[in-house]
Amino acid sequence: MTELNALSRIDCSITIKASPQRVYRALTTASELSAWFQVTVEGEIAIGNEVWITGFGQRTSIHIIEMTPPTRFAWRWHPGRVDPAVDYAKETRTTVTFTLQPADGGTLLQVSETGFDEVSLARRASVYKDNTNGWSAVVVWLRDYVQKANG
Repeated sequence: MTELNALSRIDCSITIKASPQRVYRALTTASELSAWFQVTVEGEIAIGNEVWITGFGQRTSIHIIEMTPPTRFAWRWHPGRVDPAVDYAKETRTTVTFTLQPADGGTLLQVSETGFDEVSLARRASVYKDNTNGWSAVVVWLRDYVQKANG
């Protein structure tokens, strides 16, 4: 379920029938992230690293800011579609945080993306809408990938 908060944050959650350790590994291992997120990941996923992801007709970087196995993983990125001809260096990145906690027979995964209120007005509504729809789909991709690999 997605909650809309005045174009400043997106929150969604899903229960996955696998341990928090297994879900965390799928989030933080480049080959697994590539598989379920349907992108190509270039670089090592580690705190402080810049990792490039290519997919959905674009290439963008994510900056890894937190890794607390098996409960939290976070990155910063430029949300939504990015135009390769535009310099986004001055635009604030949003923060995506994955929080995992044990739940009946598996893991409750909560995904929050915050900071949309700092995105330029020209892009804010569009990227907020894109990412709201995107995260609703992406958490299902992750659930299906992990449960299939687990089962």
